[in-house]
Amino acid sequence: MKTFFSIIILSFFSQFTKAQQFVLVDSIAIENKSIKTIETDLNNSLYLISDTKIEKRFQQKKTKSIDFKNIITSVDSNNPLRFYLYSNFNRLSILDEDLNPIQDPITISSTNFMPSALKVVDNQFCWFYDLIGNKIVYYNYQLQKTIINSKQVYLKNNDQAIENIHVYKNLVYLKGAQTIYVYDDYGNFKTNFSIDLDNSPFKFYKNTLFYSKNNKLYSLNLENQTISSLLDLNDSKSITMNETNFYSYNNNKVYIYSIK
Repeated sequence: MKTFFSIIILSFFSQFTKAQQFVLVDSIAIENKSIKTIETDLNNSLYLISDTKIEKRFQQKKTKSIDFKNIITSVDSNNPLRFYLYSNFNRLSILDEDLNPIQDPITISSTNFMPSALKVVDNQFCWFYDLIGNKIVYYNYQLQKTIINSKQVYLKNNDQAIENIHVYKNLVYLKGAQTIYVYDDYGNFKTNFSIDLDNSPFKFYKNTLFYSKNNKLYSLNLENQTISSLLDLNDSKSITMNETNFYSYNNNKVYIYSIK
């Protein structure tokens, strides 16, 4: 009986996922041609990111811009109250909802490693890919202390390095150019699988990798590697999303879709 009800629940969840729709509800004209990527947060604020600058557009229509002077390599905007920005020279900045510093910038440096593809986990810890040792490191950035060193990451399919790290539940996903590598939260290798994104815009969200290719939006289920075609897009340069909205940016506009 328990198995029977489990099958019903799984079937319902599967149908719900398949029924999910993306409905275009708005678009925003973008005059700044230097924008490279976009991000959003749980409050549906929009972040326009260029090489060294970020412009935040709040839901209340106000804006805030800041120039970091350093090249921005990655951001984490999921929490509206703690915006994490990683820039060159291994500098991690932690900002509040108005993009004001919460604390002094943290320089993550050592003669033993060279951080790349940094992913903040919480108020103390992060994962990053070590370009020197070709491994992933779990690191307390507040105490400047290494917690976990993985064994060497064996890159496949002509991957030169790890470009992005995503953490969901107890798993750490590493994205190469053509491969996803899966580790547990102790730094142990679990599996890998190939995917050809061809430098396509992408966004990790929970257990899914969303990516735009050939003017279409696709989703890759990270648990079973199922790929689904979701939406036609117009020459997307960057994508992002949260629980309620999906955003796609081309050179002229940000298109906003409601997720039903």
